[in-house]
Amino acid sequence: MKLKSIETFASTNACFVRVSDADGAFGWGMTAPFAANITAQALHQIAAGVAFEPFEDYTAVADEIIRRQYKFLGTFLARAAAGIDTALWDLAGKRAGRSVAELAGKARNEIDLYASSMKRDLPVREEADRLRALQDEYGYRAIKLHPGIPVGRDRDFWPNRTEDMIGAMAETMRPGTHLIVDVNGNYSVERAIEMGRYMKDRGVDLYEEPCPYWEVDQTKAVRDACAAFGLPVAGGEQDYVEPIWNRMIDGNVVDVCQPDLLYIGGFSRALRVAGRAAARGLRVTPHTSNQSPIFVMGLHYMACIENPYPFLECGIEDDRWARCYRPLVQIRGGKAAVPDAPGWGFEPDAEFLAKAAYGISSNR
Repeated sequence: MKLKSIETFASTNACFVRVSDADGAFGWGMTAPFAANITAQALHQIAAGVAFEPFEDYTAVADEIIRRQYKFLGTFLARAAAGIDTALWDLAGKRAGRSVAELAGKARNEIDLYASSMKRDLPVREEADRLRALQDEYGYRAIKLHPGIPVGRDRDFWPNRTEDMIGAMAETMRPGTHLIVDVNGNYSVERAIEMGRYMKDRGVDLYEEPCPYWEVDQTKAVRDACAAFGLPVAGGEQDYVEPIWNRMIDGNVVDVCQPDLLYIGGFSRALRVAGRAAARGLRVTPHTSNQSPIFVMGLHYMACIENPYPFLECGIEDDRWARCYRPLVQIRGGKAAVPDAPGWGFEPDAEFLAKAAYGISSNR
């Protein structure tokens, strides 16, 4: 395959990528949300040149971008590579007349979801009632809370909000609800273990990112302590360096791996994480915290990986920027169907494209 052009359509929050080959066929992908306009610059100035070289295996392009541009290793390079990688998957699916999930070995047609709250400072009763109402409306059988201050050095928005929030949710949610708590790296090891015991006693099923993600040894210490009283630990959404992922998986740093398909450098690289994790008995569910096209990509991912966690993340906030594509995912009975149209099964919203900042790199 040889590409003719790579185009970007960017806002501050979202950036679509369109790759076109020499025959005029094209595919749509997306970079990671947020600061997406900066990612578009990185894509054209740093990443695109590698992608224009002839290649036989489209799934290897993101790896080559990251390897060859090693002087620029960092999140914006990985995000740019993800935009190209996901567009190549869409192009391959459209050429084959198959969905991305089918190309990758689809095994499931619908995916169970967990409702993921992004509100960290709402009054406890308001938040608990809000989440229960969403359960009743959409049928979610699992919920994730985001209490505490991200990487907040053991701080809370006000004293005991996290404890009160977990307790209120345990009382308010439907009986049998699967409860996940994500503290976004807020805790020291000592506080993380203390809170892990508190969560376990109140029926929490999964404890996410207890310590700052770059402190791998701290997360490992918390995971081992929590394993002793039966609370699984999850993490990995921020990680994009493969040797770190290998260390996390091989060393049982977490029980559940959570790669972000667009932070890590694309669908291809995230699939490799899932394969390595499954081989070592670990479960996987991607980080898909909003209902932008990353949510669609997460459905494809969960449809084909070998050892998925029972639920995929579904952001519940009214992020209008995220609804920049068509058709939107429909949620019924706490589940969503995996798109079966060729490629990803979405197209960017025409209004978004018309307003977006446009960029193009051409293969001359």
